[in-house]
Amino acid sequence: MPKMEFPAYFDHGLLGVKCTEDIVHREAYLYVPYKLMITVGDTKVHDILGTICENHPECFEEDTSEDWE
Repeated sequence: MPKMEFPAYFDHGLLGVKCTEDIVHREAYLYVPYKLMITVGDTKVHDILGTICENHPECFEEDTSEDWE
């Protein structure tokens, strides 16, 4: 992550990630391996998380926002 600093230490003992350069709109700056992803489909069939999907379907609807196109 050349544009990110990790670990980054902040006031009051907070730990996180800090940008070291500007990141332009839609620029990829973080990659998550596929095997670590949790999809909505995985969540819906999970013993515990599936209940959350059932109780809050509005949170799991497909996003039609243009930001993802």
